[in-house]
Amino acid sequence: MRVQGDERILYYEPPVKLRRHSGDDLHLGIIQSYRIVETQDGFKATTTRYIYELWIKKDRELEAIAEFHWHSEGTVVWPHVHVKGNSPEGALGHKHFPTARISLEDFVGFLIRDFEVKSLLPRAQWKEILTRNKREFVTNASWLSYKPLIS
Repeated sequence: MRVQGDERILYYEPPVKLRRHSGDDLHLGIIQSYRIVETQDGFKATTTRYIYELWIKKDRELEAIAEFHWHSEGTVVWPHVHVKGNSPEGALGHKHFPTARISLEDFVGFLIRDFEVKSLLPRAQWKEILTRNKREFVTNASWLSYKPLIS
Protein backbone atom coordinates (compact mmCIF):
# COMPACT_ATOMS: atom_id res chain seq x y z
CA MET A 1 0.00 0.00 0.00
CA ARG A 2 1.19 3.50 -0.80
CA VAL A 3 -0.25 6.76 0.55
CA GLN A 4 -0.43 9.81 -1.71
CA GLY A 5 -1.95 12.83 0.06
CA ASP A 6 -5.18 11.56 1.55
CA GLU A 7 -5.42 8.89 -1.16
CA ARG A 8 -4.28 5.34 -0.46
CA ILE A 9 -3.20 3.01 -3.24
CA LEU A 10 -3.33 -0.79 -3.12
CA TYR A 11 -1.43 -2.67 -5.80
CA TYR A 12 0.22 -5.99 -6.63
CA GLU A 13 3.78 -5.83 -7.86
CA PRO A 14 4.91 -7.92 -9.65
CA PRO A 15 1.74 -9.27 -11.29
CA VAL A 16 0.27 -12.37 -9.66
CA LYS A 17 0.49 -15.62 -11.60
CA LEU A 18 -2.87 -17.41 -11.79
CA ARG A 19 -3.17 -21.12 -12.56
CA ARG A 20 -5.90 -22.29 -14.91
CA HIS A 21 -7.53 -25.67 -15.38
CA SER A 22 -6.10 -25.73 -18.93
CA GLY A 23 -2.57 -25.45 -17.52
CA ASP A 24 -1.84 -22.10 -19.18
CA ASP A 25 -0.99 -19.29 -16.79
CA LEU A 26 -2.60 -15.89 -16.66
CA HIS A 27 -1.17 -12.91 -14.81
CA LEU A 28 -3.20 -10.44 -12.80
CA GLY A 29 -2.42 -6.84 -11.98
CA ILE A 30 -4.57 -4.79 -9.61
CA ILE A 31 -4.35 -1.13 -8.63
CA GLN A 32 -7.08 0.35 -6.50
CA SER A 33 -7.01 3.84 -4.99
CA TYR A 34 -9.32 5.03 -2.27
CA ARG A 35 -9.92 7.73 0.30
CA ILE A 36 -11.26 7.41 3.82
CA VAL A 37 -14.28 9.69 4.21
CA GLU A 38 -16.40 10.51 7.23
CA THR A 39 -20.08 9.55 7.06
CA GLN A 40 -23.03 9.83 9.45
CA ASP A 41 -22.23 6.30 10.63
CA GLY A 42 -18.48 6.75 11.03
CA PHE A 43 -15.91 6.28 8.29
CA LYS A 44 -15.79 4.40 5.00
CA ALA A 45 -13.40 3.81 2.15
CA THR A 46 -14.48 5.27 -1.18
CA THR A 47 -12.83 4.15 -4.41
CA THR A 48 -11.20 6.88 -6.50
CA ARG A 49 -9.70 4.65 -9.21
CA TYR A 50 -9.21 1.05 -10.22
CA ILE A 51 -7.21 -0.82 -12.81
CA TYR A 52 -7.69 -4.57 -13.19
CA GLU A 53 -5.32 -6.04 -15.77
CA LEU A 54 -5.20 -9.50 -17.27
CA TRP A 55 -2.01 -10.59 -19.02
CA ILE A 56 -0.63 -13.63 -20.80
CA LYS A 57 3.01 -14.49 -21.31
CA LYS A 58 4.00 -14.24 -24.96
CA ASP A 59 7.61 -14.75 -26.06
CA ARG A 60 8.73 -14.49 -22.40
CA GLU A 61 7.10 -11.07 -22.04
CA LEU A 62 3.81 -10.18 -20.40
CA GLU A 63 1.18 -8.86 -22.80
CA ALA A 64 -2.11 -7.33 -21.69
CA ILE A 65 -5.22 -8.97 -23.12
CA ALA A 66 -7.78 -6.91 -21.17
CA GLU A 67 -7.59 -3.89 -18.87
CA PHE A 68 -10.59 -2.66 -16.89
CA HIS A 69 -10.20 0.98 -15.84
CA TRP A 70 -12.08 3.61 -13.93
CA HIS A 71 -10.58 6.90 -12.79
CA SER A 72 -12.36 10.02 -11.66
CA GLU A 73 -9.87 12.40 -13.27
CA GLY A 74 -8.52 12.78 -16.79
CA THR A 75 -10.11 12.80 -20.23
CA VAL A 76 -11.91 9.44 -19.90
CA VAL A 77 -13.69 9.44 -16.53
CA TRP A 78 -16.24 6.67 -17.13
CA PRO A 79 -15.57 2.96 -16.46
CA HIS A 80 -14.17 1.23 -19.53
CA VAL A 81 -12.23 -1.74 -20.82
CA HIS A 82 -9.30 -1.95 -23.23
CA VAL A 83 -9.14 -5.19 -25.22
CA LYS A 84 -6.08 -6.53 -27.01
CA GLY A 85 -6.76 -7.01 -30.69
CA ASN A 86 -6.99 -5.33 -34.05
CA SER A 87 -9.87 -4.41 -36.28
CA PRO A 88 -10.42 -2.27 -39.38
CA GLU A 89 -10.70 0.60 -36.86
CA GLY A 90 -7.13 0.00 -35.69
CA ALA A 91 -5.73 -1.29 -32.41
CA LEU A 92 -8.62 -2.05 -30.04
CA GLY A 93 -6.35 -1.60 -27.03
CA HIS A 94 -6.51 2.15 -27.62
CA LYS A 95 -10.32 2.23 -27.59
CA HIS A 96 -12.32 2.90 -24.40
CA PHE A 97 -15.25 0.45 -24.44
CA PRO A 98 -17.75 1.72 -21.80
CA THR A 99 -18.69 -0.63 -18.97
CA ALA A 100 -20.46 -0.39 -15.66
CA ARG A 101 -18.30 0.07 -12.58
CA ILE A 102 -16.75 -3.30 -11.82
CA SER A 103 -16.08 -4.45 -8.29
CA LEU A 104 -13.02 -6.53 -7.48
CA GLU A 105 -15.43 -9.33 -6.48
CA ASP A 106 -17.00 -9.31 -9.96
CA PHE A 107 -13.59 -9.31 -11.61
CA VAL A 108 -12.40 -12.30 -9.55
CA GLY A 109 -15.63 -14.20 -10.32
CA PHE A 110 -15.15 -13.38 -14.03
CA LEU A 111 -11.63 -14.85 -13.95
CA ILE A 112 -12.77 -18.06 -12.26
CA ARG A 113 -15.81 -18.52 -14.51
CA ASP A 114 -14.63 -17.32 -17.94
CA PHE A 115 -10.90 -17.95 -17.77
CA GLU A 116 -11.14 -21.11 -15.65
CA VAL A 117 -8.72 -19.81 -13.02
CA LYS A 118 -8.22 -22.39 -10.28
CA SER A 119 -9.50 -21.39 -6.87
CA LEU A 120 -7.77 -22.48 -3.68
CA LEU A 121 -11.21 -22.90 -2.08
CA PRO A 122 -14.14 -25.15 -3.03
CA ARG A 123 -16.69 -23.50 -5.33
CA ALA A 124 -19.38 -23.08 -2.65
CA GLN A 125 -16.90 -21.35 -0.34
CA TRP A 126 -15.39 -18.86 -2.82
CA LYS A 127 -18.85 -18.12 -4.24
CA GLU A 128 -20.20 -17.36 -0.74
CA ILE A 129 -17.24 -15.07 0.06
CA LEU A 130 -17.57 -13.12 -3.21
CA THR A 131 -21.35 -12.85 -2.83
CA ARG A 132 -21.13 -11.63 0.78
CA ASN A 133 -18.42 -9.08 -0.01
CA LYS A 134 -20.24 -7.83 -3.13
CA ARG A 135 -23.47 -7.41 -1.12
CA GLU A 136 -21.60 -5.30 1.45
CA PHE A 137 -19.91 -3.32 -1.33
CA VAL A 138 -23.22 -2.49 -3.06
CA THR A 139 -25.00 -1.72 0.23
CA ASN A 140 -22.40 0.94 1.05
CA ALA A 141 -21.74 2.22 -2.48
CA SER A 142 -21.91 5.99 -2.86
CA TRP A 143 -21.56 5.93 -6.66
CA LEU A 144 -24.76 4.22 -7.80
CA SER A 145 -26.10 6.42 -10.55
CA TYR A 146 -28.20 6.08 -13.66
CA LYS A 147 -27.00 9.25 -15.41
CA PRO A 148 -25.29 8.83 -18.82
CA LEU A 149 -21.71 7.58 -18.57
CA ILE A 150 -20.35 9.47 -21.55
CA SER A 151 -21.04 13.17 -21.83
